[in-house]
Amino acid sequence: MRIGILYNLVDKVESGKEIDKLADNEVLQTASAVKEALEKKGHAASLVRLNGRLEGLKKRFDFIFNLAEGIGGNHLAEPEIALSLKKAGIPFSGADDYALALCMDKARTKKLLQKHEIPTPEFQVFKNPDDKLKKKLGFPLIVKPAYEDGSIGIELDSVVRNDDELRHKVKEVLSTYNQPALVERFIDGREINVAIIGNRKNLYVLPLSEIMFDFPDNLPKIVSFKAKWVEDSMQYKGTVGKCPAEVPKHLHDKLAEAAKKAFKVTKCKDYARVDFRVKGDEIYALEVNPNPCINPNGAGFVRSAKAAGYAYDDMINKILELATSRKKAE
Repeated sequence: MRIGILYNLVDKVESGKEIDKLADNEVLQTASAVKEALEKKGHAASLVRLNGRLEGLKKRFDFIFNLAEGIGGNHLAEPEIALSLKKAGIPFSGADDYALALCMDKARTKKLLQKHEIPTPEFQVFKNPDDKLKKKLGFPLIVKPAYEDGSIGIELDSVVRNDDELRHKVKEVLSTYNQPALVERFIDGREINVAIIGNRKNLYVLPLSEIMFDFPDNLPKIVSFKAKWVEDSMQYKGTVGKCPAEVPKHLHDKLAEAAKKAFKVTKCKDYARVDFRVKGDEIYALEVNPNPCINPNGAGFVRSAKAAGYAYDDMINKILELATSRKKAE
């Protein structure tokens, strides 16, 4: 099969911080690994850097392995890429424009989770630093950009413990990222990632993965931007993934069922990851991640797949198999 591996690189950050490019530009390494994995199974795979134009792809390729997360520095264009592929009639891997647009909007996703009785921390969207805080939202809180992923805009001071800290952090998010701030109740507990592979009624939950925090007691245990991307930082070194996570069966089942339900209601396809906070026996869905990172070096989804017995090459080709069989059925 002729497969194009679609990816984008960020030359210039349109909003946010210059260091945010670390989160965007790891995709080239991922794309190269995917290409190698597909070639090992006999496919003719080519890297295709997105330059804003998708014309001609249907003539060149039978299938697109979609790793593109935006156009240039505009990550909000990610759903547009999937929509363009769909309109052009080109089969592609992963989520379509609906799921990508939905899950990019943290508040909209959380409202949908609430509607379907999937637990998620109480929240409020701030469009102005002076917005009045809802009475039901007590401190501590965590402040995030409303439309970012990859922990962009999340730092240790994102966990706020009083009104002054809240206002300061909301103002910073608004000015730096030119978007609203999502403020949600901070759950001081375990962080567990639930990776899912499959479609429709045939969803398979991979072994659960837990972030093991090794931080000083005075620091909030969160997966900040540095924890995810800055390898020489204390936060990166202090957030090691453990898979399988050690959880009792009743809690495992609770997380697995909530994750599968979240996958379905957000209309993810082929593969996704749902991130949870766990406190005692209570679970709280934080985010749904369609097309999660599949970098062979440290990605949580890959860690879970490996624990399930998938070699990297087999995992990539399993995603291809799911996507192509789904497209034939649609």
